[in-house]
Amino acid sequence: MKAALVVNDRAGSLSGLVAPRASLEAALRDAGFDLVAMATDATLQDQWAAVAASPAEIVFVAGGDGTLRDGAERLIGTERIFAPLPGGTMNRVCARLGLSDDPVRAARDYRPGPSVALDVATANGQVFLYQSVVGAPTRLMRFREMQRGGGTRGWLPLARALLRELFRPSSRGLSIRLGAGRRARGHAAVVTMPEPGRPAGLALALARPRGPRGRIRQAWRWFRGRLSEDPDVAAREGDRLAVHGSAPWLRLSLDGETRISPSPVRFRLHRGALRVLAPPRAA
Repeated sequence: MKAALVVNDRAGSLSGLVAPRASLEAALRDAGFDLVAMATDATLQDQWAAVAASPAEIVFVAGGDGTLRDGAERLIGTERIFAPLPGGTMNRVCARLGLSDDPVRAARDYRPGPSVALDVATANGQVFLYQSVVGAPTRLMRFREMQRGGGTRGWLPLARALLRELFRPSSRGLSIRLGAGRRARGHAAVVTMPEPGRPAGLALALARPRGPRGRIRQAWRWFRGRLSEDPDVAAREGDRLAVHGSAPWLRLSLDGETRISPSPVRFRLHRGALRVLAPPRAA
């Protein structure tokens, strides 16, 4: 099968490899893919331009969750098949598909074969594959983006910002409808995709912490994927959800990348919208 490889070599785990493109290309060729030639020093934009002009049936995209989100958005509605490879620090999307955290091993585990249909979601029309966060925590995500690549010096300002956020008075600037005319208000909304292959809808959890302890507890549960179990969190599920804000614009993240979007932020689940190369089974 003809395939192209798009690599964000600045992503977390890929940046530690000596020659990420060469290593991934060798692994994919060993797995049986016929790779389209690509310049080793091409920018992401140039790589996508080369993909558009190529005969590739499959497009492997190596990078963090944000890079994979961008790749999926470009390939939805096309005849090409999306094949993600882990390259970031969290790799939530790849983990859900049962891929190894090691990008070279994940590439080697793929095989030419059929595609499967994967659900995607949109927030005011913008695609995401794993999770979107609306509200206060996105300030920290944006701050981390600005400090990326700064090493220890980059983490220290982030730690100070985290402490300020921890003791900042909790706002209730977001609201969601709970049904039967009821509403809930809070300071952060987390919308998570259902697990691949499961019929569940989008899961929305509205955080409403009471003081620093509540923020720490809810942050820990969010990190573990169990935020909706917190007693001070309002939860909903459905294929269509909306988060309303008191301001005309809201800051949100899409798979870790921050954006500004008009209020309300309307979420929609699109079932089977993305063709994905059937991933290897988890060991």
